[in-house]
Amino acid sequence: PPRPRPAQPKPNATMSAEKYEEVNAYFRQRMEESRKTWATRGKDARIAAAEARKAGPQTWRQLTGVPLMAHEIKHVGNRPFAWGFATVALATVYISASFSDEAKANSDYWSTFHGTGDKKH
Repeated sequence: PPRPRPAQPKPNATMSAEKYEEVNAYFRQRMEESRKTWATRGKDARIAAAEARKAGPQTWRQLTGVPLMAHEIKHVGNRPFAWGFATVALATVYISASFSDEAKANSDYWSTFHGTGDKKH
């Protein structure tokens, strides 16, 4: 519900016409600001604001998975961590891929937990 308008001064002997216009302009500006604030209140306004946020560009808080990782890697402070993480990940993939069947057969760990279950020793 709109609020009642505040009493506005009228020019008189103590206030010049310029000052009167300045005060009226100030009150008009404040009234427009108040109307904008009132328009953002209520359930419908919150729903509209949420839809507007979804339609706009994503912030880092809405990113997930690979896009979030790519965003984080772009930050200078995270680059040493990213290089270390990439090095460990690539080394793990290389070691896993180069683990031959012969090496698996000769491995106590592999034969016990992934193979037939027979211990070599």
